[in-house]
Amino acid sequence: MKRIISLTLLILAVITAFTSCSGMNGSTLTINDQTEIDREIFTYFLNQAYYGGNLSEEECINEATSKCLEYTAVNTKFARMGKTLSQNDKAAVALEVNSLWRNFGAYLTEIGVSKDTFFKIKQYEYRKEDLRFALYDTGGTMAINEDYIKQYFTANYVGIKYFYEELYTVIPDEQLETMSEAEQNAYASQKKAAQERYNSISGIANYVNSGVYTMDEAFMAVTGEVSADISVSATVVGRSDSAFSPEFIEAVFKQAVGSAFIITNSDRSYLYFIERVDLLADEYSFYEDYRDRCLVALSDGFFVNEINSWVQDYSAVRHLSVVNRCFSKIKSVDRSKYTGTDDYVFKSFEYKE
Repeated sequence: MKRIISLTLLILAVITAFTSCSGMNGSTLTINDQTEIDREIFTYFLNQAYYGGNLSEEECINEATSKCLEYTAVNTKFARMGKTLSQNDKAAVALEVNSLWRNFGAYLTEIGVSKDTFFKIKQYEYRKEDLRFALYDTGGTMAINEDYIKQYFTANYVGIKYFYEELYTVIPDEQLETMSEAEQNAYASQKKAAQERYNSISGIANYVNSGVYTMDEAFMAVTGEVSADISVSATVVGRSDSAFSPEFIEAVFKQAVGSAFIITNSDRSYLYFIERVDLLADEYSFYEDYRDRCLVALSDGFFVNEINSWVQDYSAVRHLSVVNRCFSKIKSVDRSKYTGTDDYVFKSFEYKE
């Protein structure tokens, strides 16, 4: 998510690198007359801005400057609060850097960003999230009410128990016409058996919805099978969950907690048998698993404003000759040489799974 940060920028145009000692050393920004932002850090954020949206070159430079000021403000705040990253976060940073570097390290190196700089940026992203939880989690100075987090969770997610079953494999009409009579008869028998299975499972849904039977009892009553033997899974579905189709999400959100239903296709060649369950039931631990990401979503607006207030204490002098060289380098690199680079927008921190 793009963060728009109010800035007090002192723009210093430097005609050549030799007119500024900072420029000679590769600095792109001097913040509050004491902190130097080197060209590698600036290049990373400039590349992120350049390929992250339809911004003009001037807007890209301003966006990169904004991110550098935020980078400084967050790291300074983190240090002043006497905080350090946990061992788990340190390990996560190393794992993420090594994983991403294998895929994108060659590209980053060509635009002028070293692995050490990439590591520093990932550390900043984790520090930023650590500060978020220090502010808004339980015991924080701006802690979000627990009931409010639960309300957000139940409004934006549903819990389901389900199993998937492929009833038969659809044969296209043009292929069916070339099959022998015996093969066609066998296919017709498969479709008939699939319809009988569909009707049987529909009966299970009816039993559950009667309120008399549990899911396990309904399976046993209708099929003689125990649902636990049919790979029943429990999961959470979010309103914008990319793992499911929009139609699937719409269908499960329409159902009441405790209801059972079937989602299938027009051929009824497969089905999902679904029971909507209580998100907050202890047996599933859904809330425990999703609480942090709900807190992140609820705190985003507050956190942006809080970071903006920190950034107001900082101003930057830009060394434009170095800035322009950074930009020229980025634009000169052929991204098509690097598989997957076009899909990697160098996003800022998102919630860690």
